[in-house]
Amino acid sequence: MAQRLLHEFGIKQIHLISDSDSTERGETTAQAVLAVPVLLLFLLIGIQSALYFHTAQLATIAAQEGAIAGAIVNGSEMHAVAAAVVSAAEQHAILAHEPSTDIRNGVIEVRVVLDVPVVVPMFPSKVARAASEPLERYAYEADR
Repeated sequence: MAQRLLHEFGIKQIHLISDSDSTERGETTAQAVLAVPVLLLFLLIGIQSALYFHTAQLATIAAQEGAIAGAIVNGSEMHAVAAAVVSAAEQHAILAHEPSTDIRNGVIEVRVVLDVPVVVPMFPSKVARAASEPLERYAYEADR
């Protein structure tokens, strides 16, 4: 049937081009050579972003633990720093430097700075987070 249709339209010979006859030999390889590094870069940027946000979460947790420890009735800035350092160590985070504390207007604030593992250069290498808690006060029954 195909022969008859070809004959009706006046087509006498059909030459099919196979992939081996193509003049664009190697184009697929060139595309792969260009696409694979770009895909790997996006993958590494995704991994670096995940590491950054994970480290930020660890810094937040350490700062919150320190603020809670410093806010209790007999707590102090030394208790706050110690709790933040222990929390970071338990989470296997790397402290960039010792946590800092500040007490103002009955509120303690703890600031923690952690080093971010680097996979891709030019990303932030440190992340800082702070947490604050009001200082607890113990009031005797007679003073209420």
